[in-house]
Amino acid sequence: MYILRYRNISINRNFLIILIVLTISSLVNVYLGKDSIFLTTKQVLGILITGSAYYLLIKVNNYEINKLFKIYLEIALIVAAIGIFQEFSFLVGFRSGYDYSWMIQKWRFIPATGGMLRVNSIFMEPTHLAVSMAPALFVSLAAILRNNSFYLTKKASILIIICYILTFSVIAYIAISISLILILRSYVKKLKHLLLLAVTSLVLIYSAYYYIPEIRMRVDDAIGVATGTGKISGSHLTVFAYTSSAFVAFKSFISSPLFGRGLGSHLVSYDEFIRPGNVFWQKGYTGVNKADANSLFLRLVSETGLFGILVVFYFIFKFRLKRGDNKNLQIISNAIFILFVIQLIRQGHYFYNGLFFFVWMYYFVYKIYNKSNLKISE
Repeated sequence: MYILRYRNISINRNFLIILIVLTISSLVNVYLGKDSIFLTTKQVLGILITGSAYYLLIKVNNYEINKLFKIYLEIALIVAAIGIFQEFSFLVGFRSGYDYSWMIQKWRFIPATGGMLRVNSIFMEPTHLAVSMAPALFVSLAAILRNNSFYLTKKASILIIICYILTFSVIAYIAISISLILILRSYVKKLKHLLLLAVTSLVLIYSAYYYIPEIRMRVDDAIGVATGTGKISGSHLTVFAYTSSAFVAFKSFISSPLFGRGLGSHLVSYDEFIRPGNVFWQKGYTGVNKADANSLFLRLVSETGLFGILVVFYFIFKFRLKRGDNKNLQIISNAIFILFVIQLIRQGHYFYNGLFFFVWMYYFVYKIYNKSNLKISE
């Protein structure tokens, strides 16, 4: 549609250079037998197509970041409303209202301990909802704590926060904690305020651990595996997936530290390094999340090496708005920053759920702010 309208096409030059470097590195690894041409092609085309499409989406909208971000928030509000309706339907026993497996492919029904449902709305699982809704969560918390309702009303913000809490997801509570720290630190001007923020954060973390069995189980298993007091075979599936992916990522990095083993290669590396006799070779467990490494950081370590890690972290910290005159742009920047942090921790897809939409939003917020220091048109 863009080509038909403008008779040309333009893609960010630095984006293309980085992708070309990773593609060449991946093809070399295919030749060396560390990657496969199918996996490389799938990732390169996916990154190229989605990266270009979202770049052009913002360009064709004349870089009206506020407009596009508000559309995202409106969709997030609908997703949250569905999630709360889902929990209500579960509590009253209305199965068609909470089990959407009949209409959404790969959708999973995940009950939580304590007689409640782990809300995932239209997403396959609660973690996916937590990652994709992270920017909306930050905006919601900012609307309530900083009385900034430029993007969301307080009623809409409460709806999103409730849905987010009902995911009963560890990554969701990490996102809440980081968001609170970023929002409340603007109030920290004295030592007593800093101590109050630290105590509040600790209380929230302890409460989530003590009162939510799903979180306590994962934390206990992770600590047990890390300290050697627990067995990997008896750990929670999420902990197993994370530790096994970390093991593969480490082995891959040692094998090819500079550029990794190529885009899409974590799947090949997993099958190479985890075989019968390995501690991670467990019936019913082996292979969980082996395609995406269960974490974008681990996948970058495995597939792109030092080059990919440095590029990603440079981008995140270079283009982040910290404090400035334009509070609305700062909110967008910090909201997307939260998404990047939890994506690095938990979700390893390069272009899942419109990741590049947020990448380009983040980039253009910085560029526009530093060019004009004025509000973007609504």
